[in-house]
Order: sequence, then C-alpha cells, then structure tokens
Amino acid sequence: MLMQTVFTPNEASAFVQLPEKRIYKEIEHKIIVRTHISFCTLIYLCALKEVDFVFSIPERIKLHERLSEALSQNLPVLNIGSCWELKLNTIQQQLSELVTSFEVWKKKLVISPDIMGGEPVFPNSRLTVRHIGKLIQRGELSENIIEDYPYLSETDVKFANIYVTAYPVVGRPKKHEIFD
Repeated sequence: MLMQTVFTPNEASAFVQLPEKRIYKEIEHKIIVRTHISFCTLIYLCALKEVDFVFSIPERIKLHERLSEALSQNLPVLNIGSCWELKLNTIQQQLSELVTSFEVWKKKLVISPDIMGGEPVFPNSRLTVRHIGKLIQRGELSENIIEDYPYLSETDVKFANIYVTAYPVVGRPKKHEIFD
C-alpha cells in the first residue's frame, strides 16, 4: 500500500511539483523528520502547495502533525480554523493515482546497456526519457514534443518530466570505453 511507501526528497519534489529546495527547507526546519518521505508527508507537501499561503514554522509543524493524525484516523476532511478545510480523501486519491500510474509507466521503459548507454528509453525507440523531460523543463510545449515524436503520448511527456525531477543525474558522466 502507498501509505508505507517511502519517497526521496527528489521524488517528493517531482510528484508534488514543489521546488526541491522547499522540500529540504521543511527537513532543515524539522517539519519533516527524515529525508525519506512518507506518503502522509507527501500529502502534507501537496496541501502546502495547494493552499499557496506562507505559514510560519510552528504553524507548519502543527499542520503536519494534525494532518498525520487525521490520516491515521482515516478522516476525509481536516478543518483548519473555521474557514478552511483540506479534503484529504481528494488529495490522497489524486496522489495515489499519480504515483501508481507513474510506477506502471516506469516499468514499461527500456533500460539496456546496449541502448543509449543504459539510459532509460521509450519502448521501441532510442529516445531517452531524460531528453524529453529536459525539453519540458526548458519550456517546450507538450504539443510540440508530441508533434516531433508522434509515438509519444501526453502521459509519456508528463511522466518524463516527473522522471527527470525525481531521478536527476548525479556524479561524473560515465566513461565510454572504446575497444579496437
């Protein structure tokens, strides 16, 4: 079940579409206790993004605690004051569908050392997921990408962007050995 799933800060950033720096600030301020983020915390981050209001650190700690408690009691709604409510069921369902669909999509990718140096590519192609994700991050429109690569779907383009954010390239580039 997704409630037991643990996410990295990069994955959380990708699924919730918050800057990675914002996730690390939540960790730095000890609002998020660990760098491995639970699904419950993912819901908290999504709620923060949706509310689009700047809360103080003590308010965010309290919100995270109240949200965790509400989710453990399977409450469908969390009332915040007399005017605001978070529809936890809606947020939970949307995130669950996104994460589950992404995992299914990710399993369809082809990863072979013989194709593009082991970079994940779309099935039946040599087009890397990272290339499409980077195009989106640079501001290219999905419609233009699909026009250039008609075998890709809207979902492919959307998830390529999530993939690039969730799994950034780290370290030095791979050395390619040339054999005579």
